[in-house]
Amino acid sequence: MPELVSDFALPPRFAAASIEDLLSGGRKLRRVFYEKALRYAGRDAPLARIGRAEPTVLRVVSGFAYRSCLVADGRRAILDVLLPGDFAGLDHIFLARPGEEITAANRVGYNELPSGEFRQLLADPQIGLYVMALMAETRWRGDRIAASLGRLDAMTRICVLLLDIHDRLRRRNLINRPTFNLPLTQEQIADHLGLTLVHVNRTLRRLREQKLVIVDRQVVIIMELEKLRSLAQGLPQPAELPDVDAPLQRLAPTVPWGGGAK
Repeated sequence: MPELVSDFALPPRFAAASIEDLLSGGRKLRRVFYEKALRYAGRDAPLARIGRAEPTVLRVVSGFAYRSCLVADGRRAILDVLLPGDFAGLDHIFLARPGEEITAANRVGYNELPSGEFRQLLADPQIGLYVMALMAETRWRGDRIAASLGRLDAMTRICVLLLDIHDRLRRRNLINRPTFNLPLTQEQIADHLGLTLVHVNRTLRRLREQKLVIVDRQVVIIMELEKLRSLAQGLPQPAELPDVDAPLQRLAPTVPWGGGAK
């Protein structure tokens, strides 16, 4: 007799009644950003600084970036890793000044929109709904990393991080194999997962020895994808946003997703 799968074990889904509005809102929002000039920032360049007046909302077109803050003793905490297609600074539509920094991990191509102009878009209910879904997606990622930090050991934390980046890239049709470029340094991985640089280095070596994952020269090769999925069981899962990019690809600038040399 086949084993029954509990509803609680299935990934959450958006309500059917909201899908059409989410698709329409996402297409409208992306069209606005595609019409803006494409900007570039080199590795380690700030896209948004703490305390900057009149902050902007960003959409990453190519490359990787991250949100971070500095704790009292001067150490950096990386709060979120941003991939091509991600929006950053959505909270800037409410804040006078940013409370976090957004930094390029490698060469990043991005569009930006002044927060005041972005607020005007929210008069469209479909765009407003899509922005709420984007904020929920960011919160889900935060919940997932918080659960990882609170309950998982170093090896499992790194496995979950690599799995999540793989899945996000795959859903956006940016990769089709369990291999991808990861322009984060070991120090940045440590700052994101609450580990030391030595611990990250030792753990990556263990993953290679156990033939689960190879991380070499900023290239990740996942050798046991289902094993990584089993390690992530029970963690909070984000609902997958509807794919609104495909109909607008002809509007997007032609830029390699991984960025290039500085």
